[in-house]
Amino acid sequence: MKRLCLMRHAKSDWSDPAKDDFERALNARGIKSATFMADYIAASDYKPDAVLCSTAKRARETFVPLRKRLPADLPVIFRDELYHAMPDVMLNEIHHAPADAQTLLVVAHNPGLVLLAMALAEDPEEEVALKVANGVPTGGFIVFEFDVDDWKEVKEGKGRTVFFGRPRDLMAPAEKN
Repeated sequence: MKRLCLMRHAKSDWSDPAKDDFERALNARGIKSATFMADYIAASDYKPDAVLCSTAKRARETFVPLRKRLPADLPVIFRDELYHAMPDVMLNEIHHAPADAQTLLVVAHNPGLVLLAMALAEDPEEEVALKVANGVPTGGFIVFEFDVDDWKEVKEGKGRTVFFGRPRDLMAPAEKN
């Protein structure tokens, strides 16, 4: 079995409209949610064995807090191809993920991320898949399981959507304590 985790970068800073999109950093809310999601993922059953991450600044900054919580020898591959990639490009990158990784995390962007998630869903009418279809907000985290032995076997319509978390929903119980 392979487990695929998709994460949209956290909220980015739009205060400088002249800044190149690729170079936009996270804003304060994005840093807070990226840190929270890093703690959440590191404490979950969804810890990655390998990571594919867009080279865009906001994606790299989203991954930084998680990087600090994972083993130093974790394979992390930064790919220009994941910047605003459409589902076919993302799926191609997934097919070339480290073979020994059982859980792969992909940190990327919408609209490609939500389109890929919907394409992978085995049952698009399943409750978790329907939530994903309503949108993947910044910092959103989706987990699929595939009954395959190799990343090259991950195909559209074959993933069980086992988890979808939005930072604001996951943070709400923690903020009440």
